[in-house]
Amino acid sequence: MIFRVGAAFYLINLIFAEAYNILAVVPLSAKSHYAVVDPLLMRLAELGHDVTVYDPFPKNKKIPRYTEHDTSHCSVSEIPVILSIENLFSLLRNMYLGITGMFLYSVDEKMIMECTPLYELLNSTKKFDLFITSSFNADIFLIYANKFKIPFITYTSANKLFPWLADRMQNPQNPSYVPELTTGFLSNMTFVERVKNTSVYLFALFYYNFFVLTKYEKVNKHLLGASAKPLYDTIRNTSILFLNSHNSFSSVVPLVPTVVEIGGIHIKSPAALPKDIEKFINESKHGVIYFCMGSLLRGDTFPEEKRDAFLYAFSQISQRVLWKWEGDLLPGKSDNVMIAKWMPQRDILAHPNVKLFISHGGLLGTTEAVYEGVPILGIPIFGDQRTNVRAIESNGAGELLDYNDITKEVVLEKIQRIINDPKYRENAKQLSDRYRDRPMSPLDTAVYWTEYVIRHKGAPHLKTAAVDLSCVEVDGNGGTSSILQSYPSQPPEDQES
Repeated sequence: MIFRVGAAFYLINLIFAEAYNILAVVPLSAKSHYAVVDPLLMRLAELGHDVTVYDPFPKNKKIPRYTEHDTSHCSVSEIPVILSIENLFSLLRNMYLGITGMFLYSVDEKMIMECTPLYELLNSTKKFDLFITSSFNADIFLIYANKFKIPFITYTSANKLFPWLADRMQNPQNPSYVPELTTGFLSNMTFVERVKNTSVYLFALFYYNFFVLTKYEKVNKHLLGASAKPLYDTIRNTSILFLNSHNSFSSVVPLVPTVVEIGGIHIKSPAALPKDIEKFINESKHGVIYFCMGSLLRGDTFPEEKRDAFLYAFSQISQRVLWKWEGDLLPGKSDNVMIAKWMPQRDILAHPNVKLFISHGGLLGTTEAVYEGVPILGIPIFGDQRTNVRAIESNGAGELLDYNDITKEVVLEKIQRIINDPKYRENAKQLSDRYRDRPMSPLDTAVYWTEYVIRHKGAPHLKTAAVDLSCVEVDGNGGTSSILQSYPSQPPEDQES
Protein backbone atom coordinates (compact mmCIF):
# COMPACT_ATOMS: atom_id res chain seq x y z
CA MET A 1 0.00 0.00 0.00
CA ILE A 2 1.59 3.28 -1.09
CA PHE A 3 0.14 5.72 1.45
CA ARG A 4 -1.82 5.19 4.63
CA VAL A 5 -5.46 4.65 3.72
CA GLY A 6 -8.24 6.62 5.41
CA ALA A 7 -10.56 5.35 8.11
CA ALA A 8 -12.74 2.28 7.64
CA PHE A 9 -15.95 4.27 7.46
CA TYR A 10 -14.62 6.01 4.35
CA LEU A 11 -13.95 2.70 2.61
CA ILE A 12 -17.44 1.52 3.48
CA ASN A 13 -18.79 4.73 1.99
CA LEU A 14 -17.02 3.95 -1.28
CA ILE A 15 -18.69 0.54 -1.49
CA PHE A 16 -22.18 1.97 -1.20
CA ALA A 17 -21.57 5.20 -3.13
CA GLU A 18 -24.07 6.31 -5.76
CA ALA A 19 -22.89 6.09 -9.38
CA TYR A 20 -22.36 9.43 -11.16
CA ASN A 21 -21.82 10.50 -14.76
CA ILE A 22 -18.50 12.34 -15.06
CA LEU A 23 -17.02 14.19 -18.04
CA ALA A 24 -13.31 14.97 -18.32
CA VAL A 25 -11.28 16.81 -20.96
CA VAL A 26 -7.47 16.61 -20.88
CA PRO A 27 -6.23 19.61 -22.90
CA LEU A 28 -2.47 19.17 -23.19
CA SER A 29 -0.50 16.40 -24.89
CA ALA A 30 2.09 16.43 -22.14
CA LYS A 31 2.40 13.30 -20.02
CA SER A 32 3.33 15.26 -16.92
CA HIS A 33 -0.11 16.90 -17.00
CA TYR A 34 -2.02 13.76 -17.95
CA ALA A 35 -0.37 11.69 -15.19
CA VAL A 36 -1.97 13.87 -12.50
CA VAL A 37 -5.56 13.21 -13.52
CA ASP A 38 -5.42 9.75 -15.13
CA PRO A 39 -5.28 7.81 -11.80
CA LEU A 40 -8.34 9.70 -10.53
CA LEU A 41 -10.40 9.02 -13.67
CA MET A 42 -9.48 5.36 -13.66
CA ARG A 43 -10.35 4.95 -9.98
CA LEU A 44 -13.70 6.69 -10.44
CA ALA A 45 -14.57 4.15 -13.14
CA GLU A 46 -13.43 1.29 -10.89
CA LEU A 47 -15.78 2.60 -8.19
CA GLY A 48 -18.74 2.31 -10.57
CA HIS A 49 -19.04 5.82 -11.94
CA ASP A 50 -19.54 6.37 -15.66
CA VAL A 51 -16.49 8.31 -16.85
CA THR A 52 -16.29 9.91 -20.30
CA VAL A 53 -12.79 11.15 -21.15
CA TYR A 54 -11.43 13.22 -24.05
CA ASP A 55 -7.65 12.82 -23.91
CA PRO A 56 -4.51 12.67 -26.09
CA PHE A 57 -3.19 9.43 -24.58
CA PRO A 58 -5.79 6.77 -25.45
CA LYS A 59 -5.41 3.39 -23.77
CA ASN A 60 -6.92 1.55 -26.74
CA LYS A 61 -8.49 -1.11 -24.60
CA LYS A 62 -11.93 -1.78 -23.19
CA ILE A 63 -12.33 -0.58 -19.61
CA PRO A 64 -15.67 -1.04 -17.82
CA ARG A 65 -17.62 2.23 -17.34
CA TYR A 66 -14.77 4.18 -18.99
CA THR A 67 -15.50 5.77 -22.39
CA GLU A 68 -12.51 7.29 -24.13
CA HIS A 69 -12.33 9.71 -27.07
CA ASP A 70 -8.95 10.09 -28.76
CA THR A 71 -7.83 13.72 -29.14
CA SER A 72 -4.16 12.99 -29.81
CA HIS A 73 -4.48 14.41 -33.32
CA CYS A 74 -5.73 17.75 -32.10
CA SER A 75 -4.13 18.37 -28.70
CA VAL A 76 -1.28 20.75 -28.14
CA SER A 77 1.84 20.45 -26.04
CA GLU A 78 2.72 23.47 -23.95
CA ILE A 79 6.25 23.66 -25.44
CA PRO A 80 7.42 22.31 -28.81
CA VAL A 81 9.55 19.21 -28.35
CA ILE A 82 11.81 20.28 -31.24
CA LEU A 83 13.48 22.88 -29.04
CA SER A 84 16.81 21.88 -27.51
CA ILE A 85 17.69 22.15 -23.84
CA GLU A 86 19.95 25.08 -24.68
CA ASN A 87 17.20 26.94 -26.56
CA LEU A 88 14.61 26.37 -23.85
CA PHE A 89 16.96 27.54 -21.14
CA SER A 90 17.82 30.70 -23.09
CA LEU A 91 14.21 31.40 -24.04
CA LEU A 92 12.43 30.82 -20.73
CA ARG A 93 15.00 31.72 -18.07
CA ASN A 94 13.47 35.20 -17.88
CA MET A 95 10.72 35.23 -15.22
CA TYR A 96 8.32 37.28 -17.33
CA LEU A 97 8.86 35.21 -20.47
CA GLY A 98 8.24 32.16 -18.30
CA ILE A 99 4.74 33.50 -17.62
CA THR A 100 3.87 34.46 -21.19
CA GLY A 101 5.47 31.29 -22.55
CA MET A 102 2.84 29.17 -20.78
CA PHE A 103 0.15 30.62 -23.03
CA LEU A 104 2.00 30.68 -26.35
CA TYR A 105 0.88 27.12 -27.09
CA SER A 106 -2.39 27.06 -25.19
CA VAL A 107 -5.62 25.80 -26.70
CA ASP A 108 -7.53 28.15 -28.96
CA GLU A 109 -10.84 28.20 -30.83
CA LYS A 110 -9.33 26.65 -33.94
CA MET A 111 -8.34 23.51 -32.08
CA ILE A 112 -11.85 22.96 -30.74
CA MET A 113 -13.51 23.72 -34.07
CA GLU A 114 -11.19 21.40 -36.00
CA CYS A 115 -11.13 18.60 -33.44
CA THR A 116 -14.10 16.41 -34.31
CA PRO A 117 -14.60 14.78 -30.88
CA LEU A 118 -14.41 18.12 -29.03
CA TYR A 119 -16.66 19.90 -31.52
CA GLU A 120 -19.24 17.10 -31.36
CA LEU A 121 -19.20 17.38 -27.56
CA LEU A 122 -20.49 20.95 -27.92
CA ASN A 123 -23.60 19.55 -29.57
CA SER A 124 -24.04 16.57 -27.25
CA THR A 125 -27.32 16.11 -25.39
CA LYS A 126 -25.84 13.74 -22.85
CA LYS A 127 -26.29 14.59 -19.17
CA PHE A 128 -23.34 14.82 -16.78
CA ASP A 129 -23.01 15.38 -13.04
CA LEU A 130 -19.50 16.83 -13.02
CA PHE A 131 -16.83 18.21 -15.35
CA ILE A 132 -13.06 17.80 -14.75
CA THR A 133 -10.35 19.65 -16.69
CA SER A 134 -6.93 21.26 -16.35
CA SER A 135 -6.50 24.79 -15.05
CA PHE A 136 -2.92 25.20 -16.25
CA ASN A 137 -3.39 27.30 -19.38
CA ALA A 138 -6.59 25.98 -20.94
CA ASP A 139 -9.52 27.75 -19.28
CA ILE A 140 -11.24 27.74 -22.66
CA PHE A 141 -12.45 24.21 -21.90
CA LEU A 142 -14.72 25.63 -19.22
CA ILE A 143 -17.11 26.27 -22.09
CA TYR A 144 -18.19 22.67 -21.46
CA ALA A 145 -19.08 23.52 -17.86
CA ASN A 146 -21.13 26.39 -19.30
CA LYS A 147 -22.71 24.21 -21.96
CA PHE A 148 -23.77 21.40 -19.62
CA LYS A 149 -24.47 23.75 -16.66
CA ILE A 150 -22.72 21.46 -14.17
CA PRO A 151 -20.23 21.94 -11.32
CA PHE A 152 -16.60 21.41 -12.20
CA ILE A 153 -13.24 20.54 -10.69
CA THR A 154 -9.91 21.62 -12.13
CA TYR A 155 -6.37 20.39 -11.51
CA THR A 156 -2.87 21.70 -12.01
CA SER A 157 0.29 19.66 -12.39
CA ALA A 158 2.30 22.31 -10.55
CA ASN A 159 3.01 22.30 -6.82
CA LYS A 160 2.01 25.93 -6.30
CA LEU A 161 -0.85 28.11 -7.45
CA PHE A 162 -0.14 30.45 -10.31
CA PRO A 163 -1.37 33.97 -9.47
CA TRP A 164 -4.43 33.65 -11.72
CA LEU A 165 -5.39 30.38 -10.00
CA ALA A 166 -4.98 31.79 -6.50
CA ASP A 167 -7.01 34.75 -7.73
CA ARG A 168 -10.06 32.73 -8.76
CA MET A 169 -10.05 30.72 -5.54
CA GLN A 170 -9.24 33.85 -3.48
CA ASN A 171 -6.46 31.91 -1.86
CA PRO A 172 -4.11 34.10 0.22
CA GLN A 173 -1.09 34.79 -1.98
CA ASN A 174 0.91 37.48 -0.22
CA PRO A 175 3.99 37.91 -2.43
CA SER A 176 6.15 38.86 0.56
CA TYR A 177 6.32 35.20 1.61
CA VAL A 178 4.48 33.21 -1.10
CA PRO A 179 6.88 32.80 -4.04
CA GLU A 180 5.51 32.91 -7.57
CA LEU A 181 6.12 29.53 -9.16
CA THR A 182 8.43 30.59 -12.00
CA THR A 183 10.78 32.73 -9.87
CA GLY A 184 12.57 29.83 -8.21
CA PHE A 185 12.37 31.60 -4.86
CA LEU A 186 11.56 29.98 -1.52
CA SER A 187 9.40 31.46 1.25
CA ASN A 188 12.30 33.04 3.10
CA MET A 189 13.06 35.60 0.38
CA THR A 190 15.48 38.49 0.65
CA PHE A 191 14.16 42.02 0.20
CA VAL A 192 15.33 42.11 -3.42
CA GLU A 193 13.70 38.74 -4.09
CA ARG A 194 10.43 39.93 -2.54
CA VAL A 195 10.46 42.95 -4.86
CA LYS A 196 11.09 40.73 -7.88
CA ASN A 197 8.48 38.23 -6.71
CA THR A 198 5.85 40.96 -6.32
CA SER A 199 6.56 42.36 -9.77
CA VAL A 200 6.23 38.93 -11.39
CA TYR A 201 3.04 38.30 -9.42
CA LEU A 202 1.49 41.59 -10.60
CA PHE A 203 2.62 40.98 -14.17
CA ALA A 204 1.09 37.48 -14.20
CA LEU A 205 -2.27 38.73 -12.93
CA PHE A 206 -2.33 41.58 -15.42
CA TYR A 207 -1.30 39.42 -18.37
CA TYR A 208 -3.83 36.70 -17.62
CA ASN A 209 -6.82 38.94 -16.87
CA PHE A 210 -6.36 41.44 -19.70
CA PHE A 211 -4.93 39.30 -22.47
CA VAL A 212 -5.54 35.59 -21.94
CA LEU A 213 -9.00 35.77 -20.39
CA THR A 214 -10.12 38.36 -22.93
CA LYS A 215 -9.23 35.97 -25.75
CA TYR A 216 -11.06 33.09 -24.08
CA GLU A 217 -14.17 35.23 -23.50
CA LYS A 218 -14.46 35.86 -27.23
CA VAL A 219 -14.18 32.12 -27.98
CA ASN A 220 -16.77 31.34 -25.32
CA LYS A 221 -19.34 33.68 -26.89
CA HIS A 222 -18.48 32.58 -30.42
CA LEU A 223 -19.02 28.89 -29.65
CA LEU A 224 -21.96 29.15 -27.22
CA GLY A 225 -23.60 32.37 -28.33
CA ALA A 226 -23.65 35.97 -27.15
CA SER A 227 -25.86 35.08 -24.18
CA ALA A 228 -23.39 32.50 -22.83
CA LYS A 229 -22.27 32.92 -19.23
CA PRO A 230 -18.90 34.72 -19.25
CA LEU A 231 -15.90 32.58 -18.42
CA TYR A 232 -14.99 35.50 -16.18
CA ASP A 233 -17.87 34.41 -13.92
CA THR A 234 -17.49 30.68 -14.54
CA ILE A 235 -13.94 30.37 -13.30
CA ARG A 236 -14.95 31.89 -9.96
CA ASN A 237 -17.40 29.02 -9.53
CA THR A 238 -14.61 26.41 -9.44
CA SER A 239 -15.73 23.87 -6.85
CA ILE A 240 -12.34 22.33 -6.10
CA LEU A 241 -8.85 22.90 -7.49
CA PHE A 242 -6.53 19.91 -7.06
CA LEU A 243 -2.95 21.01 -6.44
CA ASN A 244 -0.12 18.58 -7.19
CA SER A 245 1.75 19.39 -3.98
CA HIS A 246 2.40 18.35 -0.41
CA ASN A 247 3.59 20.64 2.34
CA SER A 248 6.29 18.22 3.48
CA PHE A 249 8.86 19.56 1.01
CA SER A 250 7.43 22.58 -0.81
CA SER A 251 7.02 26.01 0.77
CA VAL A 252 4.16 26.04 3.25
CA VAL A 253 1.38 28.41 2.18
CA PRO A 254 -2.17 28.93 3.48
CA LEU A 255 -4.84 27.11 1.47
CA VAL A 256 -8.58 27.72 1.40
CA PRO A 257 -10.83 24.61 1.63
CA THR A 258 -11.44 24.65 -2.12
CA VAL A 259 -7.75 24.05 -2.86
CA VAL A 260 -6.84 20.42 -2.09
CA GLU A 261 -3.32 18.97 -2.16
CA ILE A 262 -2.97 15.64 -4.00
CA GLY A 263 0.80 15.55 -4.53
CA GLY A 264 2.01 12.04 -5.38
CA ILE A 265 -1.29 10.90 -6.89
CA HIS A 266 0.58 9.44 -9.85
CA ILE A 267 2.86 7.22 -7.74
CA LYS A 268 2.03 3.54 -8.06
CA SER A 269 3.60 0.43 -6.57
CA PRO A 270 6.83 -0.33 -8.47
CA ALA A 271 6.73 -2.96 -11.18
CA ALA A 272 9.41 -5.49 -12.10
CA LEU A 273 12.31 -3.95 -14.01
CA PRO A 274 13.30 -5.08 -17.51
CA LYS A 275 15.85 -7.86 -17.18
CA ASP A 276 18.76 -5.91 -18.69
CA ILE A 277 18.23 -2.89 -16.44
CA GLU A 278 17.72 -5.04 -13.35
CA LYS A 279 20.94 -6.95 -14.07
CA PHE A 280 22.83 -3.70 -14.66
CA ILE A 281 21.67 -2.28 -11.31
CA ASN A 282 22.08 -5.45 -9.25
CA GLU A 283 25.64 -6.03 -10.45
CA SER A 284 26.80 -2.53 -9.58
CA LYS A 285 28.86 -2.94 -6.39
CA HIS A 286 28.93 0.79 -5.65
CA GLY A 287 25.41 1.69 -6.63
CA VAL A 288 23.75 3.36 -9.61
CA ILE A 289 23.05 6.91 -10.76
CA TYR A 290 19.91 7.50 -12.81
CA PHE A 291 20.07 10.45 -15.25
CA CYS A 292 16.91 11.68 -16.98
CA MET A 293 15.81 15.11 -18.24
CA GLY A 294 12.12 14.17 -18.45
CA SER A 295 9.70 13.40 -21.26
CA LEU A 296 9.83 16.84 -22.88
CA LEU A 297 13.52 17.69 -22.73
CA ARG A 298 15.82 15.49 -24.79
CA GLY A 299 19.16 14.57 -23.24
CA ASP A 300 20.70 14.30 -26.70
CA THR A 301 20.16 18.04 -27.27
CA PHE A 302 22.80 18.98 -24.68
CA PRO A 303 25.56 21.05 -26.33
CA GLU A 304 28.69 18.99 -26.90
CA GLU A 305 30.74 20.64 -24.14
CA LYS A 306 28.04 20.02 -21.52
CA ARG A 307 27.46 16.46 -22.70
CA ASP A 308 31.20 15.85 -22.44
CA ALA A 309 31.22 17.27 -18.91
CA PHE A 310 28.83 14.52 -17.80
CA LEU A 311 30.72 11.85 -19.75
CA TYR A 312 33.97 12.87 -18.08
CA ALA A 313 32.41 12.85 -14.60
CA PHE A 314 30.83 9.43 -15.16
CA SER A 315 34.14 7.98 -16.35
CA GLN A 316 35.78 9.05 -13.07
CA ILE A 317 33.35 7.42 -10.61
CA SER A 318 32.89 3.82 -9.46
CA GLN A 319 29.09 3.90 -9.76
CA ARG A 320 27.21 2.76 -12.85
CA VAL A 321 24.97 5.22 -14.70
CA LEU A 322 21.59 4.72 -16.36
CA TRP A 323 21.14 7.60 -18.82
CA LYS A 324 17.89 8.22 -20.67
CA TRP A 325 19.45 9.23 -23.96
CA GLU A 326 17.17 9.67 -26.98
CA GLY A 327 19.89 9.37 -29.62
CA ASP A 328 21.07 6.14 -31.21
CA LEU A 329 24.69 6.66 -30.16
CA LEU A 330 26.50 8.45 -27.35
CA PRO A 331 30.08 9.22 -28.48
CA GLY A 332 32.62 8.91 -25.68
CA LYS A 333 30.43 6.75 -23.44
CA SER A 334 32.40 4.84 -20.82
CA ASP A 335 31.68 1.20 -19.99
CA ASN A 336 29.85 2.05 -16.75
CA VAL A 337 27.14 3.95 -18.64
CA MET A 338 24.01 2.31 -20.08
CA ILE A 339 21.78 4.38 -22.41
CA ALA A 340 18.21 3.87 -23.59
CA LYS A 341 15.59 6.05 -25.27
CA TRP A 342 13.07 5.16 -22.57
CA MET A 343 13.47 3.86 -19.05
CA PRO A 344 10.91 2.92 -16.36
CA GLN A 345 11.77 5.83 -14.07
CA ARG A 346 9.33 5.03 -11.26
CA ASP A 347 10.60 1.45 -10.99
CA ILE A 348 14.28 2.41 -11.24
CA LEU A 349 14.04 4.98 -8.45
CA ALA A 350 12.41 2.36 -6.21
CA HIS A 351 15.47 0.08 -6.42
CA PRO A 352 17.55 0.28 -3.21
CA ASN A 353 20.82 0.34 -5.16
CA VAL A 354 20.04 3.70 -6.81
CA LYS A 355 22.18 6.31 -5.03
CA LEU A 356 21.44 9.51 -6.98
CA PHE A 357 18.90 10.95 -9.41
CA ILE A 358 20.23 13.56 -11.85
CA SER A 359 17.18 15.40 -13.10
CA HIS A 360 15.81 18.61 -14.62
CA GLY A 361 13.65 19.05 -11.54
CA GLY A 362 10.28 18.19 -13.08
CA LEU A 363 7.70 17.76 -10.34
CA LEU A 364 6.62 14.18 -11.07
CA GLY A 365 10.14 12.79 -11.11
CA THR A 366 11.08 14.91 -8.11
CA THR A 367 8.19 13.54 -6.05
CA GLU A 368 9.04 9.98 -7.11
CA ALA A 369 12.58 10.46 -5.83
CA VAL A 370 11.26 12.10 -2.65
CA TYR A 371 8.91 9.18 -2.09
CA GLU A 372 11.77 6.69 -2.42
CA GLY A 373 14.30 8.74 -0.45
CA VAL A 374 16.74 9.21 -3.34
CA PRO A 375 18.97 12.33 -3.29
CA ILE A 376 18.69 14.63 -6.31
CA LEU A 377 21.16 16.66 -8.36
CA GLY A 378 18.82 19.04 -10.18
CA ILE A 379 19.51 20.99 -13.38
CA PRO A 380 16.46 23.28 -13.77
CA ILE A 381 15.74 24.58 -17.26
CA PHE A 382 12.35 26.36 -17.14
CA GLY A 383 8.99 26.66 -15.40
CA ASP A 384 8.71 25.34 -11.85
CA GLN A 385 11.88 23.25 -12.07
CA ARG A 386 14.12 25.68 -10.18
CA THR A 387 11.52 26.00 -7.43
CA ASN A 388 11.33 22.20 -7.10
CA VAL A 389 15.10 21.74 -6.97
CA ARG A 390 15.58 24.56 -4.45
CA ALA A 391 12.95 22.93 -2.24
CA ILE A 392 14.95 19.70 -2.30
CA GLU A 393 18.15 21.60 -1.62
CA SER A 394 16.59 23.47 1.32
CA ASN A 395 15.68 20.11 2.85
CA GLY A 396 19.26 18.90 2.52
CA ALA A 397 18.23 16.10 0.16
CA GLY A 398 20.18 17.24 -2.87
CA GLU A 399 21.79 20.14 -4.69
CA LEU A 400 21.10 22.48 -7.57
CA LEU A 401 23.44 22.51 -10.56
CA ASP A 402 22.96 25.69 -12.58
CA TYR A 403 22.94 25.02 -16.30
CA ASN A 404 25.53 27.73 -16.90
CA ASP A 405 27.87 26.12 -14.35
CA ILE A 406 28.07 22.72 -16.05
CA THR A 407 31.75 21.87 -16.43
CA LYS A 408 33.70 18.65 -15.98
CA GLU A 409 35.04 19.72 -12.60
CA VAL A 410 31.74 21.04 -11.19
CA VAL A 411 29.69 18.01 -12.27
CA LEU A 412 32.21 15.54 -10.84
CA GLU A 413 32.55 17.46 -7.56
CA LYS A 414 28.80 17.64 -6.99
CA ILE A 415 28.19 13.98 -7.83
CA GLN A 416 30.95 12.81 -5.51
CA ARG A 417 29.81 15.04 -2.66
CA ILE A 418 26.17 13.92 -2.77
CA ILE A 419 27.06 10.23 -3.05
CA ASN A 420 29.87 10.18 -0.48
CA ASP A 421 28.34 12.41 2.19
CA PRO A 422 25.74 10.31 4.08
CA LYS A 423 23.79 13.39 5.19
CA TYR A 424 22.14 13.69 1.75
CA ARG A 425 20.78 10.15 1.92
CA GLU A 426 19.71 10.57 5.54
CA ASN A 427 17.89 13.83 4.77
CA ALA A 428 16.26 12.27 1.72
CA LYS A 429 14.98 9.40 3.88
CA GLN A 430 13.59 11.81 6.48
CA LEU A 431 11.88 13.77 3.71
CA SER A 432 10.44 10.53 2.35
CA ASP A 433 9.01 9.63 5.75
CA ARG A 434 7.28 13.03 5.98
CA TYR A 435 5.97 12.80 2.44
CA ARG A 436 4.41 9.38 3.01
CA ASP A 437 2.89 10.18 6.41
CA ARG A 438 -0.70 11.20 5.61
CA PRO A 439 -4.13 10.27 6.98
CA MET A 440 -5.36 9.38 3.48
CA SER A 441 -3.61 8.62 0.19
CA PRO A 442 -3.61 11.38 -2.44
CA LEU A 443 -5.76 9.25 -4.74
CA ASP A 444 -8.35 8.54 -2.05
CA THR A 445 -8.30 12.24 -1.18
CA ALA A 446 -9.04 13.19 -4.79
CA VAL A 447 -11.83 10.62 -5.04
CA TYR A 448 -13.42 11.78 -1.80
CA TRP A 449 -13.55 15.45 -2.81
CA THR A 450 -14.71 14.61 -6.34
CA GLU A 451 -17.70 12.70 -4.99
CA TYR A 452 -18.24 15.33 -2.30
CA VAL A 453 -18.64 18.06 -4.94
CA ILE A 454 -21.29 16.03 -6.76
CA ARG A 455 -23.13 15.05 -3.58
CA HIS A 456 -23.34 18.67 -2.47
CA LYS A 457 -24.26 20.22 -5.83
CA GLY A 458 -20.94 21.95 -6.42
CA ALA A 459 -20.24 22.53 -2.71
CA PRO A 460 -20.64 26.33 -2.85
CA HIS A 461 -20.51 26.45 0.94
CA LEU A 462 -16.75 25.75 0.80
CA LYS A 463 -15.95 28.96 -1.07
CA THR A 464 -14.62 31.97 0.76
CA ALA A 465 -16.85 35.07 0.52
CA ALA A 466 -13.92 36.93 -1.05
CA VAL A 467 -14.60 35.11 -4.34
CA ASP A 468 -17.69 37.26 -4.86
CA LEU A 469 -16.16 40.60 -3.80
CA SER A 470 -15.26 43.27 -6.33
CA CYS A 471 -12.00 45.20 -6.16
CA VAL A 472 -13.61 47.98 -4.08
CA GLU A 473 -15.21 45.64 -1.54
CA VAL A 474 -12.15 43.89 -0.13
CA ASP A 475 -11.36 44.70 3.50
CA GLY A 476 -8.28 46.47 4.70
CA ASN A 477 -6.59 43.37 6.08
CA GLY A 478 -5.52 41.91 2.75
CA GLY A 479 -3.38 44.81 1.58
CA THR A 480 -2.18 45.02 -1.99
CA SER A 481 -2.29 41.27 -2.49
CA SER A 482 -5.96 41.00 -1.57
CA ILE A 483 -6.97 43.86 -3.86
CA LEU A 484 -5.07 42.39 -6.76
CA GLN A 485 -6.73 39.04 -6.24
CA SER A 486 -10.13 40.47 -7.14
CA TYR A 487 -11.38 40.63 -10.68
CA PRO A 488 -12.41 43.94 -12.22
CA SER A 489 -16.08 44.71 -11.77
CA GLN A 490 -16.62 44.12 -15.49
CA PRO A 491 -15.26 41.33 -17.70
CA PRO A 492 -12.05 42.60 -19.36
CA GLU A 493 -13.48 42.69 -22.88
CA ASP A 494 -16.36 44.90 -21.75
CA GLN A 495 -14.19 47.54 -20.16
CA GLU A 496 -13.10 50.71 -21.83
CA SER A 497 -9.38 51.15 -22.24
